[in-house]
Amino acid sequence: MNNYSLGNRIRYLRLKHNLSQEQLALRADITTAYLGQIERDEKNPTVKLIEKIANALNMSLSELFSDQKFDNECTDEILNDIIFELSYLSIEEKQEVLQIIRHILKFKLI
Repeated sequence: MNNYSLGNRIRYLRLKHNLSQEQLALRADITTAYLGQIERDEKNPTVKLIEKIANALNMSLSELFSDQKFDNECTDEILNDIIFELSYLSIEEKQEVLQIIRHILKFKLI
């Protein structure tokens, strides 16, 4: 990742593990609001708290800070990256992207 953001990394891993903010916050024993602030890079958590979040994601601190892919259960990393990029869009923007993808796929099948 360029311009490494711990908040973005945590959000990416949370979504990759199909966890809501509430679920991850509960596992890490923090509030949902605080987790949201961490994911938006509004708060800088302590190392101890980062360790709790890593444990809640069933990973080590080194895995949390690494750009490498460690999730062996997930076989389609490109799809996960696409989902992560789209997760910040509004529902209307997501629908527009979906329509574009459908049009592209129609041309590919011709």
